[in-house]
Amino acid sequence: MKEADQRLIDDFYQALIARGLSSGISARHRDNLRFFAEAFLSPSEGMELSELDSETVEYFFTRWYPARVNGSKSDLSGFIPSLRKFYHFLFERGEVSKRSLEEILGVLSRKDYLLGKFLAGKGFGLTLSPDSGNGTKETASPVWLDRSLYFLVRNLDKPKVRMLLDFQLFLDYLIHHPVRLTPSTGGFSRKDIHRINEMMSEPENLAQNAHQDSSRRLNLFYHIARNLDLFLIGSDFGLMLTPRVELFLEMDSDQQIVVLLDALWNRVRWSELQRFGSNSFAGWAQEQRGGFAELLSRLPVNSFVRISGADIQDRNIKLLANYLTIYEVVEEVIMFGLKELGILDYQLETNGDKYLERNHRGINSLLLTGFGKKVMRYFARRAREEMGVESLMDLMEDGLIYL
Repeated sequence: MKEADQRLIDDFYQALIARGLSSGISARHRDNLRFFAEAFLSPSEGMELSELDSETVEYFFTRWYPARVNGSKSDLSGFIPSLRKFYHFLFERGEVSKRSLEEILGVLSRKDYLLGKFLAGKGFGLTLSPDSGNGTKETASPVWLDRSLYFLVRNLDKPKVRMLLDFQLFLDYLIHHPVRLTPSTGGFSRKDIHRINEMMSEPENLAQNAHQDSSRRLNLFYHIARNLDLFLIGSDFGLMLTPRVELFLEMDSDQQIVVLLDALWNRVRWSELQRFGSNSFAGWAQEQRGGFAELLSRLPVNSFVRISGADIQDRNIKLLANYLTIYEVVEEVIMFGLKELGILDYQLETNGDKYLERNHRGINSLLLTGFGKKVMRYFARRAREEMGVESLMDLMEDGLIYL
């Protein structure tokens, strides 16, 4: 434990005694904080007590403690009042801001949720779906929501999430217009493609003979909606909406953002997003998405970083650039989806190459938003729970070298 943290804990203990709390209870709070700082916060997160945020508090209760500590529900529950009292104390001393205090107390106020992971002994979610894999066929059941990601997103400042409005407009079109897929291609008709495209906040420049794969946005929305079981395809190729559409539209905006993030990252098979003739390595790309999230999370915030060029020596940047270059589906579709979700921005350098322009390839610089950094840290952390960070990087390097 760092000396500054030890001093804060000792001062907190003396303050509790001065306020009339018994020495036994005061010592219990002190010991909880020492364990929190020594066993978890410093070695696992590299943070000091004054740097704690709501995301890390939630991670401690719902994932780290249940996985690492052979304690009881009562033991874990005892950390809640200890942390609550301690951060009130730090706020009074001016060590943490009012906003930080409110966010931490907000997480600590959800006792049933914080202890739910410990009691269940496995994953958690807001609805009936047990995991974040492919969508359940119970089309009338609630849309699955990753609660940890939701509580993170809810407390973050977010840039404009263009996909949120556009996906709502896409669903609105399906609600009010009978849609029948083209039997020959299994995709939207040209009439529907152009009508939907014109509704979007920033319509794509599509040719008159465009097909579904010509629109990155429409193709992505189709696969997201299908994997969320928002519609079924009838024997006549007609789209039949399920009750889940209304359930999704009744969610608040943060919940919808989380559902779309989870769908893009986990539910949709990236191989489904590839155009005919693309390479067949999309499945490998998705298997390595934990390392992809780790690399993105290491980028600076709100500053474009060049990722192309023979003179780049940084290992992380080279891995990231190779990942985008080799896995076409990532550069063509996934990066577009992340941009639409407010995670990042990028610049293309095509030098007039029509193929690169047409296929949305040639990313030469990236900008990660503050919102995106938090989300990518979350996805990277989930991946590290199954595989250490160096193993994630080794997996990416091995895959790229093999290809």
